[in-house]
Amino acid sequence: MLVRNRLEHTRRALASLARASGEFEIVVVDNGSDDGTAEHLAALEHPRALTVLRHEDDRGGSERRNVGAAVARGEFLLFLDNDVLVDDPDVVEVLAAELTADPGLGAVSPLLLYPGDRELVQCAGGASTADGRIGPVGRGKPLGAEHRAHREQSWAPTAALMVRHSSFRRVGGFDESFDPVSLCEDVDLCCRLRADGERLRYVGSVAMRHFEGTTFNHVGHDKLPIWKRHMRVIRSRWAELFATGPTHAAADLEWVPVEKDYADLDRPRVSVLADPGAAAADLSFFASDRALATAEPADVRVVVVGADPVPAVRGVRVVGVADPDLRALLPAARAHGAPWALRDGTRLVETVPAEGVVVTAPDTAAALTALRRGLHVLLGKRAVDDLARLVEAARQAPGRCSVDLPWAHHPALVELGKAVAEGGAEGFAVRLAGPGGHDLVTEFGPDALDAVERVLGMPVTDVRTVEATRSRVRAVAVAGGVTGSIELGRGETRFHFSVTGASAADLVAPPVSGAYADFVAALRGGPPPSTGLDAVAGLFDVVLEWRSAVAALRTTP
Repeated sequence: MLVRNRLEHTRRALASLARASGEFEIVVVDNGSDDGTAEHLAALEHPRALTVLRHEDDRGGSERRNVGAAVARGEFLLFLDNDVLVDDPDVVEVLAAELTADPGLGAVSPLLLYPGDRELVQCAGGASTADGRIGPVGRGKPLGAEHRAHREQSWAPTAALMVRHSSFRRVGGFDESFDPVSLCEDVDLCCRLRADGERLRYVGSVAMRHFEGTTFNHVGHDKLPIWKRHMRVIRSRWAELFATGPTHAAADLEWVPVEKDYADLDRPRVSVLADPGAAAADLSFFASDRALATAEPADVRVVVVGADPVPAVRGVRVVGVADPDLRALLPAARAHGAPWALRDGTRLVETVPAEGVVVTAPDTAAALTALRRGLHVLLGKRAVDDLARLVEAARQAPGRCSVDLPWAHHPALVELGKAVAEGGAEGFAVRLAGPGGHDLVTEFGPDALDAVERVLGMPVTDVRTVEATRSRVRAVAVAGGVTGSIELGRGETRFHFSVTGASAADLVAPPVSGAYADFVAALRGGPPPSTGLDAVAGLFDVVLEWRSAVAALRTTP
């Protein structure tokens, strides 16, 4: 049982388990409760063996359910939400008997009813259609004989899901990349069990009561877009599995809006909305009590296409890495602690749930896929290899696309720009050096040109290469009516920018990660990044021409 606050629900859930028959232990995973739950659990005398695992933070349901399962000793694992009550005392025994009698079963689930006097179905098993539509069966319907049947099902919710312990371990438990708001992780687990050759059964002869929509790990999140995003991942991963069945008619998955009153937990009331058009009042599955949200920003997840490291930012979790080179991929995945490591960047974007995608290596297909899926994308300079297609996709996509230009946010550039605005500019000189880099123009050219444009307030319209060797590139650049020089080289990181007619700036500090910070802020609903691809597209047009000119100069006898 995973808990976070909602002490009264936890107290009632544990009390109801005391009435359940059968041989079982209880493992409670406290996910950072601060409402007295920890003290209550520490003092609780329960008739069952009770283990409490206390955590000071909430990293999400998948990871912490895996933690609880790791210490459980039973042959079967019954995952329960803390807003579920035992309705039939023999529910644990009946579910375990189903798994014992049929070795081909990987998991079973009971009937879930809404609390209150009315026999109203919350979930009579999980179902899917052949085209991948997913939902609970019978939600909002009066309890009927069809809801009491036993039948095969394609998935079941973790509100009440019993899984064979050995099967759970074999398929790797819950996918932690669905955290921190673990929606659809139960569907994914069930699909992995089915893909491994096991079946799932709905056992309607026993029931539990579910106070739908009260679990605390959803608080402060807008769950509907997260659900939609995770559903795209589920359909992409398991399209073939859904097509093979067991399938249901779309009518079985009808979402019936209900109205709930949990003000008095002793007398809860749930009823179907009289006006189906008032579905916005259905404060159930997708509702979230934002008044109880924590002050910390919500965690966001990113996947990285390319083995280059990305900055560590509090609240940001790298959940997947892709690179065709296994020698680079596996160390990068381990360094980030990423649960997913794939060789195909597009497949990574399609199958791992995330809010953002960092593309550090040339992989236009992965970037375009991310934009089409409405994800925010941060492109490394080397990744801007098909500029026209990327710009067009970025302009049309709901997600934002920016470029990692680390010097763009340097405060000294801002100050120099202010000085130029007041005193004007007659000429400029830029010298930028850094370690590594096979292609100096690709590695440092965008930063140099972006700095010129930000300081002078005018776009660079021309770059004429003067000298090009493997370790140094010199060029004359024109921005508006001002001509200056740019020198790129290898060596100790150094950025020197001087303007004739204004004061000079020597930037010797390491590049700041402003572009990445902007990208993370955008993932959290902040303003558009200042290095948006659309805004710097003209700059990269010049960079691509400059790179071609340098290549031609190097090959000229």
